[in-house]
Amino acid sequence: MNPEQIMMDRNVQTAGIIVGITFVAGNILEFLYDRYKKKKYYSFHSLVTNFSIALLQQLSDVFNKLIFFLGFIYVQQNFSIQKLLHLHEIKIDFPFTFSFSFPFIGINFFILFIWLFILVIADLCQYWLHRLSHEVNIMWAGHIVHHSMEEYNYGVALRQSFIESLYTWIFYLPLAFFGIPWQLFIMAYTISLIWQFFVHTRFINKLGVLEWIFSTPSHHRVHHGKNEQYIDKNYGAFLIIWDRIFGTFEPEIEAVNYGIKVPLQSDNPVWANVHHHLHILKMANKTKGIMNKLKIVFSKPAFIPADIESEYHILKQLQKPIHKKPAVIKQFYIFINFLFTASSGYLLVNYYEETKNLKVFLPLAIFIACSFSINISLLENKKWADYAEVIKLLVVIVAGIMFANFTLNRMAAIVAAGTAASMLLYTYIIARNDHQSINANV
Repeated sequence: MNPEQIMMDRNVQTAGIIVGITFVAGNILEFLYDRYKKKKYYSFHSLVTNFSIALLQQLSDVFNKLIFFLGFIYVQQNFSIQKLLHLHEIKIDFPFTFSFSFPFIGINFFILFIWLFILVIADLCQYWLHRLSHEVNIMWAGHIVHHSMEEYNYGVALRQSFIESLYTWIFYLPLAFFGIPWQLFIMAYTISLIWQFFVHTRFINKLGVLEWIFSTPSHHRVHHGKNEQYIDKNYGAFLIIWDRIFGTFEPEIEAVNYGIKVPLQSDNPVWANVHHHLHILKMANKTKGIMNKLKIVFSKPAFIPADIESEYHILKQLQKPIHKKPAVIKQFYIFINFLFTASSGYLLVNYYEETKNLKVFLPLAIFIACSFSINISLLENKKWADYAEVIKLLVVIVAGIMFANFTLNRMAAIVAAGTAASMLLYTYIIARNDHQSINANV
C-alpha cells in the first residue's frame, strides 16, 4: 500500500473526522459549561494557545501519519506471525449483526474477542509508550508540551507534540507482529484517543467501581499533577489495571497542582514543542564526560550531573511569567487572527493531500507556524510581535496580489490579500487605541 492510498483510505479519514469533531465540540461545550458554572477552568489565553498547538501538530501530521501507518503496515505485511509461519491472516469483520426480529442483535463472540484483544494489547503498548515518555529525557522532551499547561480541561488534550509522532508508532509494533490488520489497529487507536480526551476534565468526580478497571478523570488528574506523590503516576490510557500491576498507581487524595516543575516562560506553540530539546542540547554540551552527556539524553528527566547542578538550581527558581491581559479590542483581533491562520492551515493541508506539492507546502507550513507563534506572542503582549504581525500581513498582501495573476488560485489569493488588508487596518485601530490609553493615564 502506497502513501497516497493510506491518506485517502476511508478508515483513516473517518477516524480523523470522528476524533476532530470530538475534540473541537468537546472543548466548545466544556468551555460554555465552564462559563455557565463560573468555575474559571478555562481562559481565553489557554483556549487560543491549546488550539494553536493542536493545529501546528496537524500540519506536521501530514508526514507523521505516513510514518506511523507505513511503519506499522510494513511490519504487519512482512514480519507478522502469520507471514513467518504461513498461518491464516486475521479477517476484518464486525462482531455485531442487527435484525428486526428478536433478539435484534447477533454477536460473533470470536470476532468480539479479537476486537477486545486488540484494544487491550494496544492499551498495554500505550502504557509503556506513555511511561517511557516520562522516564526517558529525550522522550519527555516530546511529551512535555502536553503537561506544560497549568490548567486542566479538554483543551489540554489538544496539546500534542509535532515531534512525538515520529517515533510513537514503534511502540505499537507488537500488534503488527501479531498480524493485526492496520484497519483494526486504527479502530483501537481511535477508541483510545477519544477515551483519553474525555478524562481531561475537572467536572467529573470519581466513578465508583469503574475506578478499579478504567482510567478515569480522577486518575488522569493525578497524572497531570506536579505534587510530589503524583509525579510519574497513572499512565494508563484506557485501562488503569496496568498501573496497578506495574506499581505506578496513585489515587487522587489531595488537590492537584497542575503543570510542570519548571513552568514555560512563553506559551509560543513552537517554543512549547522544542524548549526541552534545546535544554537537553544545552546541558549535554555543558557537562563533562561522555556518560554524563548520554545520561542527560537517555536517563530520567530528574538526572542532574554534579558539575552543572548550579544551572539546574537557577532553572528551578523560575516562575510562570504573568502577562498583562490585552485590551478587549486586541483580544478580538487575536481571535480573528487565529481563525484566519487556522483556516489557512486547513486549506494548505487539503492542498497538499490533493497535489503532493512539497515545494509549496513546506514554506507555507513554516509561514503558518510562524503566524501561530506571532499571534500567541501578541496575546502575551510581546512588543516585537506587534511589528512582526504588521510585516506578516504585508507579506500576505503582496503574495496575494502576485498569486492573483494565476488563474488556478486567483480567488483564494484575492480573499487572503483582502483579509490581510482588513486586518492591517484593524492593527492601526488597536495602535491608536493603545496610544489614547497611554495618554489618558499620563
